[in-house]
Amino acid sequence: MERYFRDGHTETWWAADAHLGGYGPDSPCPLIVATTDPAALPEKATWYLATNLPHPDVPHALTGPHPPADLAEIVRLYGLPPWIEQSCKQVKDELGWADFQVRSDRAIRHQILVSCAFSLCWDQLSVPGPLDAAAAGPCPDEGPQRGPAAPHQPQLPCWPKALRATRSWLTPAITLNRWWRAWTDNDPLSEPQALTNAVTI
Repeated sequence: MERYFRDGHTETWWAADAHLGGYGPDSPCPLIVATTDPAALPEKATWYLATNLPHPDVPHALTGPHPPADLAEIVRLYGLPPWIEQSCKQVKDELGWADFQVRSDRAIRHQILVSCAFSLCWDQLSVPGPLDAAAAGPCPDEGPQRGPAAPHQPQLPCWPKALRATRSWLTPAITLNRWWRAWTDNDPLSEPQALTNAVTI
């Protein structure tokens, strides 16, 4: 099978059903081996997949809770998560969230909404063609050819500058609080605590 990537290149992969214990093409949990080299089975380019998607030829394929999928479709689906995770990592880095975690339901929902909104804006900016004058654009050059905007013209929103400005005070404030909590159980000094509260609450 051929795997197609966004940058235009392709890779040839081989896939086959495997049998191991209760796993197999006729079982509720098929086992599949996919690789770029069926002779050598390279460690970093060989997948051993267990899936709940039934094989199209098994009797329960049409009655099970999940749609059937052939080998090529299963390999295609399994190849998507790494790119999704990589994209999430890039978004977290751009938003300054690389060193932070959230666990509450409300915080997770907030993080998802902000990430989706930022991703949509980022995708819109990457579309070739003239930018809408009312939309957020990349940072304008202030060189001799363009010069600063006229006083009566508001500057367009600039994602990179806004994010760097936010991280410049938010990251030190949160990091300082984490270091203090790791060092002592005492309450922080009133002046640093008031400054931290002012930028984080």
